[in-house]
Parts: sequence; structure tokens; C-alpha cells
Amino acid sequence: MKTLKEFYAEQIAEIAWFSKCGEGADFTLHYEYSCLNNWREAEKSLNSRWDNFKLEIRNGLTVALHKEHLEAYRQWNSITLEAKKLLKNGVLNDISLYAKNNHLNESVYESVEWDLLAAMMEHAYSPYIMPGFYTRLLNVYQSGHIPCGWKGKWPEGQLLVF
Repeated sequence: MKTLKEFYAEQIAEIAWFSKCGEGADFTLHYEYSCLNNWREAEKSLNSRWDNFKLEIRNGLTVALHKEHLEAYRQWNSITLEAKKLLKNGVLNDISLYAKNNHLNESVYESVEWDLLAAMMEHAYSPYIMPGFYTRLLNVYQSGHIPCGWKGKWPEGQLLVF
């Protein structure tokens, strides 16, 4: 398995952030998705409902680890600190600058930060729990887009993408 640093370097560090936003999405995703038209729509979808939705999914990872892999789960805080350090010293600077230069709401930065951290945690625990939702969201970012919300009831429904 790749280290967290290797995963970051290979899967996150080279993303062309938001380079295809506003263009049609052309990627394969495990979920149905629909495209939003502009940053205003994207920002409107990056709300507490979306945050709570993502929190519930991330909590699924921590609950499974706590129940079935307690020893591994005890490393959660130290792994989180390592992942946060990699992100803060790297791509989060670019994302923050992009958001400021384009007068975007802070919710854009916060959503991306959460998603990237959660994807790194899914990777770190992939020997124990199959990576899922956040690893798939990473594919959206890698395609130059941003996941912005969920329409419908989980797991049916559609991912909203800009």
C-alpha cells in the first residue's frame, strides 16, 4: 500500500483545480450525476445539507473502524494530523488563492478541504475498509470539476457537479 505522502503526491498534488468547471463533465463515476451551470449554483449547493450528508458518510468509516478494527482506529488522530499537514503545506494554498482571486464563498474551500482529508483517510484505512464515497469524489476533482451536493435520497439520487 502506498504511504499517505505517496497517495497525496500521486492522487492530489497534481490536480488541475477547477479547470473544467462550467464545461460538460466527462468522467466515469459510480453515481449518477448532474452538472450545475455556474459558480453561483455551486456555492448555493455547498451548504449545511451537503456538509451533513458528507459527515454521515464519513461517520460510517469511523463507526466501522471502531467496531471492527479498533487498534487501527486508535491511529485516527495521528493519521489525520499527517494528512492535514500535507494538505495545508500543499494544494490547500492553491485552492485558497483560487477562491480568493475568483471571489468565491469560503464554503468552496471548506468543502474541498473536507473532501480531500476524508479521501486521504479512506486511503489510510483501505487495508481495513474498502475506499468509497470520498475516493469517488476525488475522481471528480481529478477531472477538473467540484462535487457540490446530492439530489435525492442516498444512495439513489444524483451527485451535483460543477
